[in-house]
Amino acid sequence: MAVVALGLAGAASTNMMAKNKAAFAVQGYRQVATPDKCAIDQQCSNNGNYDCLASDNSTQLFEKIGNNCDVPLKRNTP
Repeated sequence: MAVVALGLAGAASTNMMAKNKAAFAVQGYRQVATPDKCAIDQQCSNNGNYDCLASDNSTQLFEKIGNNCDVPLKRNTP
């Protein structure tokens, strides 16, 4: 019985963390042709249906994971 309760508590906690992650901004990076491959630009809400664009309003921003920035970010305003 205790194992079931612990499992349910863990599942609820994981679900809450997933929901809260969407509330935090994610740093956006532009893809660039340098050894670093990524240039820091601006924060993205990473929720919504609009592409998160760089300050020039035409360049898609990406999340940087490790040395790569290839995960497109979203925002909730056009």
